[in-house]
Amino acid sequence: MYLGSLEERRARSNEIKLVTAALYEAKVKDEEILRVLMKVCYADREEATNAFRKEKFMLYPCRELYQYMILEKGFEEHDAVFIYNKAKRALADNRELSKLSPAKLFDAINKGNK
Repeated sequence: MYLGSLEERRARSNEIKLVTAALYEAKVKDEEILRVLMKVCYADREEATNAFRKEKFMLYPCRELYQYMILEKGFEEHDAVFIYNKAKRALADNRELSKLSPAKLFDAINKGNK
């Protein structure tokens, strides 16, 4: 029973994460994203809001940075993943970084290392 419950929670969490990412990348209005998460994924307002914040301020900027590193800078995947993980930590500490373009976020992450 417990394992099934754990698996169900993981599946539900993954569903919310995927729906949030798809809607955010499609540039759906913020309030509409929350409404869909509550209606389709049966998330309460707090859960929907938390998923949206994580997407907007951490996950989306990290995906954009990852794409930039691979496609624009020519990074190997393992190097891009390393910087992606550093970016997640930096974005968790400073939401203002999420407003930067991938190029400027890359520079800010690297500047923090020196």
